[in-house]
Amino acid sequence: MTRSELTQLRALFDEYVRRDELAKNLQLAQTRIIAVRGELETSYGHYATVRRLATGTLQAMDTGTVTQDAMQAASEELMITTPRYWLAPALVGLAAWIRDDRTLAERALAEALRRDNDKTSLFFALVLRRHGRDDATARWLRQYVARQDPAALSHEFTVVLDAVATGTLGPVAKPSVMEHMSGWYQRLTADPETVAAQVTRWRQLIDGMRTPVDPRFTVLPAVSPTWPVLKAVYEGATVHGRAEAHFRGIFERPLRPAPGLQERVDAILDNLVRSYDEEETPHRKREAELQAIIDADGDRTAATAAVAAEAAVHEESVDFLTLLTNAGFFPDRVGASDGTQRMAIALAKDWVVAADGQLEAQNVAAFPTSVELTVEGWTGRIDGDATEQSLVDSLTIHIDAETDNALSKIKLDGGPLLGLIVGGVALLLAVITFVQGGSGFGVFLLLVALGLGGFGAYSYSQLEPRREHVRRLGEQRKATGAAQVRGAVAEVLDWRTAWDREVDRAEAFRRYMNALVRDSFIASAPDRSREVVA
Repeated sequence: MTRSELTQLRALFDEYVRRDELAKNLQLAQTRIIAVRGELETSYGHYATVRRLATGTLQAMDTGTVTQDAMQAASEELMITTPRYWLAPALVGLAAWIRDDRTLAERALAEALRRDNDKTSLFFALVLRRHGRDDATARWLRQYVARQDPAALSHEFTVVLDAVATGTLGPVAKPSVMEHMSGWYQRLTADPETVAAQVTRWRQLIDGMRTPVDPRFTVLPAVSPTWPVLKAVYEGATVHGRAEAHFRGIFERPLRPAPGLQERVDAILDNLVRSYDEEETPHRKREAELQAIIDADGDRTAATAAVAAEAAVHEESVDFLTLLTNAGFFPDRVGASDGTQRMAIALAKDWVVAADGQLEAQNVAAFPTSVELTVEGWTGRIDGDATEQSLVDSLTIHIDAETDNALSKIKLDGGPLLGLIVGGVALLLAVITFVQGGSGFGVFLLLVALGLGGFGAYSYSQLEPRREHVRRLGEQRKATGAAQVRGAVAEVLDWRTAWDREVDRAEAFRRYMNALVRDSFIASAPDRSREVVA
């Protein structure tokens, strides 16, 4: 078995071990995620009932198909069964407001605010906006926004981004909210460390868009120790084209916002009430980790990278710029609408451009100046000075030298040579014995001489066939090795062409991102005529 065959056998074994490990990781993650989701359902499943009731209550207000007493009874029952959840007393207060029961409404509102001031404020601001109470909406939002720390915003602020992007804010509330957000954006973007953190995050996110190397490259993985570098450099270059396709898909797909105010508010309210509470965070994080392993088909390294990239999504609070990044790249995770995602990306475009530029520079710097080859025990290098023929000639000289060395070791020595010598001595002694009349012992010595001589003669006769076998093996190694070297040179040229093509896409991607304008992605309110007059 040749060295190249041994190398291929080792590679097949390593691949088998890797696939077995991936299968075990996948099976374990699938088992554990069922347990985590079961625990979530057991501990927090009743929250889903409250969330469904919120949507149902608002729809019942519109249609008048449910009695006020029924809404009050349903909300009060959930108040008892969910003693820590902010939405339960909020719904009791909403039902009391519908019944014009001011005392109960105020008590329930106070309890909801005690449990979660921010979410309760947003909930009632949106409910009031839904019914055209713009002044009251503005008061709730002003109080809410004034309490916020742009360096530590909670998940529900995505709801405010949604309201801005979808044109849901009323004419009274919008200027105040926009003023606060603009101030936060300017203040945070003036801090180099904060901006650098966002650039680093976008670099991780874009770098995660790598495309696997083309499977048609089969020779280099087998004969080049440089292949892991070549593979990583090529895959790193593919992110520019993938990123442009990703963002074009976001901005060029049809965007059809709901035509009416109630529909837009309901969509935002739905995101608010369906977002999980802080006490659910540890379970949600664990669920995300296990889901990442499943999505990566058991590859823990890839899963760890994916979880690290979206770690900020599961943080209890983040700064305003991180919130924009979350909404821009993980809209489903944070409950952001398509419009909010577009607005967030437009605000984050400078960080995206900087991140892509860093990735390109890093990729170009990692470009190998030469490609090492290891074929049949020979080592060579594909670089600017080497030609295909010079590499083949060098390999041929190496194999010829090994063949000559092997041929030099094929000679009559050891046992066969000793047999001939001892056989010759035995023959001489046999002759002497016969001359002296010792026929019995002479016959014995003659047999010994014939046996050892025959063994030596047979060994000598096999020398040339053995040499011929070594010569044929050498020729075979030269033919196989030369084919591998030529194949490697051809694949290096193909790899370089493919790499150049991918790197050239970086500039076009950055031009596309730089052309995005934030204000182009803020929708007009359905009741815009009132906003314009205001």
